[in-house]
Amino acid sequence: MALSQRFSDVTCDVVHVSSLKVEHSYPIVKAKNVKTRYGETVLLSIRDPQNLSVKDVTPALMKVFLPKLYAAVITDADILSINDQQVHWNLIYRGLYEKIKTYVLAIE
Repeated sequence: MALSQRFSDVTCDVVHVSSLKVEHSYPIVKAKNVKTRYGETVLLSIRDPQNLSVKDVTPALMKVFLPKLYAAVITDADILSINDQQVHWNLIYRGLYEKIKTYVLAIE
């Protein structure tokens, strides 16, 4: 397949944490510190193994902004180890804690 075709087949959606499936494991591909209009946070690139793209071979790539609560605990060393593929972590959305309206996430 030509590079131009593979390039046009790549998809990447920015999704909200709440749109992730509860108790579903999303492999983390890349992490990045970013500044948004709401302040600093971490942007994770994750794959959805159940949503295939690029000729039904590669899981779709999505990006998700971490809530500040979680972004605050990720260090530059953590980001470097993710991006260098020294560690392989998965992001798991556990749901919404209704009492205080907080998204519950886990990294395993």
